[in-house]
Amino acid sequence: MTREPPRRRATIKDVAKAAGVSAMTVSNVLNGRLQFVSPATKKRVEREIERLGYRRQANARSLRVAEQRSIGMVIVDESPAFLADFFTCQVVAGLANVLNSADFTLTVQGMRGDQLSSSMIMRNFEVAGFCAMIAGPDMERHQSIQKLVELDQPLVVFQEPFESAGGDLCIVRQDDRGGGQLIGDHLLARRVTDFLAIIPAQVWPAIEMRLAGLRESLAANGGVARLTVITSKSESFADVQEVVAQHLATHPLPGAIVGANDPIATAAMLYLFDHDVRVPEDVRIVGFNGFEAHRYARPRLTTVDSAAYALGERAGKAMLERLESGRFESAEYVLPVHFDAGATT
Repeated sequence: MTREPPRRRATIKDVAKAAGVSAMTVSNVLNGRLQFVSPATKKRVEREIERLGYRRQANARSLRVAEQRSIGMVIVDESPAFLADFFTCQVVAGLANVLNSADFTLTVQGMRGDQLSSSMIMRNFEVAGFCAMIAGPDMERHQSIQKLVELDQPLVVFQEPFESAGGDLCIVRQDDRGGGQLIGDHLLARRVTDFLAIIPAQVWPAIEMRLAGLRESLAANGGVARLTVITSKSESFADVQEVVAQHLATHPLPGAIVGANDPIATAAMLYLFDHDVRVPEDVRIVGFNGFEAHRYARPRLTTVDSAAYALGERAGKAMLERLESGRFESAEYVLPVHFDAGATT
């Protein structure tokens, strides 16, 4: 990713001039004092704010110190229930707790990728820095990151595997590729030769890395084992069971099913139980993440324990260090994952 030369920030005066109003009118729109602004004027001001890319600066010297003690968390996810995801929730919790301990607040906003540029948190919210977790294909993710970089504020990005080209940016991720390799090695040692991986339609870089690691493990074993990847419309129980049913209607049972995460693996396992398929005798099952919920499954799911909460903590510490020292101490932090052998393999 390459950075473009910095652009001069648009000011309230620029917006006011473009909209043909006073700076006070622009301020009224920004602060929601709409009793002083007609609907037509409000729409005209908002149009110029978006066109000029105006955004209030949290680090301007004229702002009170208290107004700077907030971090923005941007989550680009197609699902409106983005905080229902176990991984996302754990990351946000770890981040929020570290920031809270330093008297910083965390403002979280979820959105689709096409909503990023026009989102309030990008345009007008006063924060000292940003954290971001972004789903989508490589090019779309990198474009979203570039938009955040162009805000010229400290930025921490979660779970992104690409190497940054410098700038005020830090990557915090876990070793998902290594986790995929651990799964492959574990199953190959049990003489599995036919693998079925189930992934969601929404692209997450972490899941891409898990799949890449699994492929590398199989290739290192001579490429004898076969890997089939099927895609579920979503991570919901019903969608996962539907795609498993469709696949097994025309294919023999695989030696192992690898879920992109624990809920996907559990939904697949329960489908097998309902159709009198034994686990692990007939099919072995592996998930990923190892959050508390997987322990309620019987037999206990084999999985890879994620460092999601620790990722949030590490990001919070990296951001606080950056705000204190003026630079990130490291451009990237990679946290380890751990294989957790349950009773399903």
